[in-house]
Amino acid sequence: MTEREIQFRKKREIAEIFSDSVEFIKQEYKTVFRLISTYVLPFIIVNAFLQVHVQRNILEKIDIQDTEALMANFGPVYMHFFLASLFTIFVQSLFVGAYYTYLEAYIKEGKDNFSLSDISSQLFSNSLQAIKAGFVLFFLVLAGFFLCVLPGIYFGNTFSILVVVYLFEKNNLGQSMQRSFRLVNVQWWNTFLINLTGVTIIYLSSILLSVPNMLAGEVTESGSVPGAVAAGYSVSYWVWTGIASVITSLLWVIPYTFLAFQYFNLDERLKSLFPTQQNR
Repeated sequence: MTEREIQFRKKREIAEIFSDSVEFIKQEYKTVFRLISTYVLPFIIVNAFLQVHVQRNILEKIDIQDTEALMANFGPVYMHFFLASLFTIFVQSLFVGAYYTYLEAYIKEGKDNFSLSDISSQLFSNSLQAIKAGFVLFFLVLAGFFLCVLPGIYFGNTFSILVVVYLFEKNNLGQSMQRSFRLVNVQWWNTFLINLTGVTIIYLSSILLSVPNMLAGEVTESGSVPGAVAAGYSVSYWVWTGIASVITSLLWVIPYTFLAFQYFNLDERLKSLFPTQQNR
């Protein structure tokens, strides 16, 4: 049975965005996984190792009975967490850059009309653009959360398609931010629901992946001595934590697909609202 080619450039309701995203991933997951495995997976594995290291580092410094020591360790622990977060943004930006390069070729050339070697030359430049946009979005959202949480949510949603716009429309970053703002405001709450659904999928997946460790009852009676908490977990716990981190990172392909479909949905809707204007 021949699989249908999915058209991205069309108006869609939220349910269609979800269903077509699932259909696209079902059709293309082998090729996409081969792409990610070749260009991004090594970085994802390094990031998982780093996340495990940071978690162990935090637990080793926990001593809830010694408030003074806890506060003294807060700065270094926070810095480790912040640096690990930056590396995570870097890795996810590589991921989204590679994935959207594939989507761009799929849309332009058509299903099965190109190979991974055909897009390899674009991966580096697109990934650099994705990294730039990813860090801008990260610090924008971070600043919003420091202001009072709600601005962070607003910025995160309003500029959630920034990377898609930046990569697909080839404008500069400032123009892409303006374009993202304009597009998302066509359906701000729908975009928020799509983002919320994507994040919820990742969150629930991470909980599900933590079940084996919870069922194993890894924590021992370690008290509150610094380092004892981390020592209360076996090697298998940390190995599975790293594996779960890799799987969770790969599952971000789902929210990224949602946003790609939403971008084209918003673009088509904006064109219908202002048919005589150039939207790009």
